[in-house]
Amino acid sequence: MGWPDLCERLLTRLETSGADTTAERGEFAVLVAECGSSGCKMALSQKGENDNGD
Repeated sequence: MGWPDLCERLLTRLETSGADTTAERGEFAVLVAECGSSGCKMALSQKGENDNGD
């Protein structure tokens, strides 16, 4: 599972328990968009891979 899937799962669990995650969902959407377009280390295509400096 990649980090976007994990974040989505956690936000959904919070919402199920009654938490308002409107702000977090907005920030998450921006992060995913920025990371997907800028080639960051946590790129969406690197599902399940860890960056350990090797």
